[in-house]
Amino acid sequence: MIQDIEPLLFDNKFLDEIPTSNDWICIFSNEKILLKKSSAGRYKLPIYSDFEKLNDLIYLFKIGSHKIYLFQNENKIHVTEYDFSYQPFGIIFKVFPQWIQFACNTAKHLSNWYRDNRYCGRCGSLTVFEHLERALYCPICKNVIYPIISPVIIVGVIDKDRLLLTKYAHADFKKYGLIAGYVEIGETLEVAVKREVCEEVGLKVENIRYFGSQPWGENHILIAGFFADLKGSNLIRLDYEELSTGKWFYRHELPRELSDTTITYDMIEAFRNNKAY
Repeated sequence: MIQDIEPLLFDNKFLDEIPTSNDWICIFSNEKILLKKSSAGRYKLPIYSDFEKLNDLIYLFKIGSHKIYLFQNENKIHVTEYDFSYQPFGIIFKVFPQWIQFACNTAKHLSNWYRDNRYCGRCGSLTVFEHLERALYCPICKNVIYPIISPVIIVGVIDKDRLLLTKYAHADFKKYGLIAGYVEIGETLEVAVKREVCEEVGLKVENIRYFGSQPWGENHILIAGFFADLKGSNLIRLDYEELSTGKWFYRHELPRELSDTTITYDMIEAFRNNKAY
């Protein structure tokens, strides 16, 4: 999965530090990321020394020995060399190794959070940085705002030797996946599993067991993966507002479409290899 970057270590401890010349700078604009092309034509993340003046940088985290900072005012960028351009964010999954994909994905999580909380949601005043922890602070009403993490469940529904795969109805992503959805107010993860399966394919499940989890910073979500056994009828009744396809697959029929950076891939492969305990 994307967070599996060993032997490198991800250190998200909050620091209030000044960047050095080789520290990476993440700059986002809408759904794009600023990248530079080296003389060999390869994309890279910018580093601090690429810029003439860059103030008000926000320290994000460290991966291995690499420190990553965020700059949010993309209109004030002045570059000294290299070919800079904004690229669709999805390019990171094509041009970077997995640990840099994880870095960019997590950086975008924090960038979106800082952007969306410039004003206090309680009183509407401008927020300021809290320099002792990762938080924003309202000096007027004293509201403290922490990064948002939204829980999502994903579930592999098993009918003996078959696994249920689905396709979204309206998303750009057109490959087979598993049933997934946000956890709603007052729900446990297990209740969310049962509700999503019932709502999306009209099935009931039992024997729900935990598989693993994955952060996906681009959408500020934390995905909790489960397997569950079919209870009762295996007749699929699709919610066509959510899904376009729902189909049972035997192990030898399962498609191989997904990137190995996703929890969906790991779960499908676990079932394929008879390890969905």
